[in-house]
Amino acid sequence: MFRRGGFHPLPLLLLLGLALLAGCETGAPAGRSSATGAAPRLETLPVPEAPTLQSARDTGITNRVQAPAPVTTAPAVVLHEPEVGTTGPMWIDWQTWHAEHATRRVELVPGSRRAVWEGTPLYLGFEPRLLDHRVEVLRRDVDKNFAPLLDPQPVIPALRRIVIDPGHGGTNSGTRSITGSQFEKQLTLDWALRLGALLRARGWEVSLTRTNDAGMDLPGRVEVADHAEAALFISLHFNGAFPNTEVHGLETYCLTPKGLPSTVTRDFADDASQEWPNNAFDAPNLRLAMRIHRSLIQRTGATDRGVRRARFMGVLRGQRRPAVLIEGGFLSNPAEATQINTPAYRQRLAEAVAAALEEPQQASSKSDSTPF
Repeated sequence: MFRRGGFHPLPLLLLLGLALLAGCETGAPAGRSSATGAAPRLETLPVPEAPTLQSARDTGITNRVQAPAPVTTAPAVVLHEPEVGTTGPMWIDWQTWHAEHATRRVELVPGSRRAVWEGTPLYLGFEPRLLDHRVEVLRRDVDKNFAPLLDPQPVIPALRRIVIDPGHGGTNSGTRSITGSQFEKQLTLDWALRLGALLRARGWEVSLTRTNDAGMDLPGRVEVADHAEAALFISLHFNGAFPNTEVHGLETYCLTPKGLPSTVTRDFADDASQEWPNNAFDAPNLRLAMRIHRSLIQRTGATDRGVRRARFMGVLRGQRRPAVLIEGGFLSNPAEATQINTPAYRQRLAEAVAAALEEPQQASSKSDSTPF
């Protein structure tokens, strides 16, 4: 645990399905993860066959309706004044953008910040909207959450030098497992040591922010990465939602881009005008997070709580390299905690991250053309 602290009349050619939002998003206490801006009802966006893009799911879309291919000639329209310092429309006609730029399957839900990219949940900054029978997405979300995932450049840097950060340590024990006496700090260290060994065997130069039960503040962890001149930074954590013992699943975080609200704030101020050093890596952050998260879900079978954004995580903000933080499951959930407490499962977590850091990608069931 990283502790911080209706229906519209539509033309016949457009079919939108309604579904109730269900799953582990509901009821997460304030001290832990809870996605903001979720809508209680879902309307499914028509999805073209090719090229394809869709988006949505929280444990939740139960009814999706296929629709005809989108019109590709209608231009995006200016519905409001453009954002300061930008040109072009503030809101983008989704079907037009999709037909012109997208090569992936995405699902969008008007009124919900939750999207799904190639089967992986991804949280947007703002809810897509339905206006005059058109689905529209904020331009900032298109630029920061969709466009980076179309980048064909390799995700993994040529310089194979990484810093792995086992969360907590020393007097900061993190969450205690509901099933026994183990603490988050012990479990993250074991995970990190296993991951480090796997990466070294594959030619990576690996540093850890700690190799024993030593305490370290957040700036110190950033300094380790700076000193190592690391090309990547990964922080490992386990989640907790006490007194809620039902919420479960795996999450991967990267820093919120400037101009967007965070998915999760955990009662911290969330100033969208702030820009941190790590925001220089907004695009590679997202692509790395998607890649690692997909590998983890595929190899563990854990409930998929998606790729999320947070601005309050100091261990990410100061990084001058692509950086992500992984919450590897909930120690407050008895079934998940039982798994996490076993060395075999922690080895599986380590193997999943290591596989995601290989080129060509071995962590996805998608084709080799998948850029993340």
